[in-house]
Amino acid sequence: MRAFVYILGASKSPNKIECPVPFEIDEKEIFFGPCKKGLRQKLKKEVDMNGKLDSETFFVGLNASNAKKERKKERKIVWAGKIQTHYTFQQANAKLVSSKYLPIKSGEKTDNFPLHVIPFKNGYQLKNDLHSENDDWILDLVSNNESVMHDKNSKSITLKKGSSFNRDICFIFSNIFFANRFGSGIEIKNEILDIFKISQPDKKNIDSFAVFGYRKDHSIDGKTGLWLELDNQLTQRLIKLIEKQAEKIKKYPTSSQTKTNNKRNKNYQGGCK
Repeated sequence: MRAFVYILGASKSPNKIECPVPFEIDEKEIFFGPCKKGLRQKLKKEVDMNGKLDSETFFVGLNASNAKKERKKERKIVWAGKIQTHYTFQQANAKLVSSKYLPIKSGEKTDNFPLHVIPFKNGYQLKNDLHSENDDWILDLVSNNESVMHDKNSKSITLKKGSSFNRDICFIFSNIFFANRFGSGIEIKNEILDIFKISQPDKKNIDSFAVFGYRKDHSIDGKTGLWLELDNQLTQRLIKLIEKQAEKIKKYPTSSQTKTNNKRNKNYQGGCK
C-alpha cells in the first residue's frame, strides 16, 4: 500500500477543485486523466512491465498556494481516492460508455473535459482546448514530443518508429473524499500534519501550509511536477484520518451540494504538471 501526495498546481481554493483533473463522476468514482505527467509515467511503466500496478495505490491532492497579503494562507486536502482501474486513453474512450461518464467526454460540466483525446489512426487527436497552449497536450501522452509526428491541422499525433506512448494512462479512483461535494477541504493539522513531518525527516519547519517544507532559498517547496510517496504504514494512517475527517464534513458540510461548487473553469486550458 502506498499514497502519492501532491499539490494541484492549477487549483488554489482550499475548499473546492477548480480544474478538470481530478473529476468527480459521482459519490463513488473519480476520473483522473491528463495531470501529474511524471507520476502517470511512473505508473504506466509499472503496468507495462508487470501488467498491473506494483501496489495498492492512493492519490491525495492538496490545493495550490493561495498566499496573498489580504487573506489567510490555507492548505487543505481537497481530494483523496484509491485506484480502482487503469486504462489507456484509447481504452477509456471505448469502455467508459455509460451515461454517468458523459461529462468527462462531452463537456457537460466544462468545455475542457478531462478525457481530452480520442483514438485517431494509430495515435490520438485532441478534442478540446485542455492543455492546448504550446501543444502541451502531447506531453500528456509522451515524455518527449520528438517521439511523435504532429499534424497541427488535425491536432493529431502518431508515434515515430521505436517510440511509445509512455504516459498513456488514466484512472478511475474510488471516491474517498472530494471537497466540491461538501464545500470544504480537510484541514492539515494534528495527526495529519505529523504524517508529513514523519515522512520527511530531512525537512525542517514543516507546517500546515508548507507541508513539504522549505527550499534552500527559504521559499515554500511545492514539489512542482513531483509528489511525496508514503509507505504502507503511513498510508494506512493517513487514509484512516482522511476517512474520519470526511465523515465529519459529510455530516456538517459548510455548504450544500451545489452546482456552483461543481462548476469548473470553462476556459481552463492548462497548468497541471
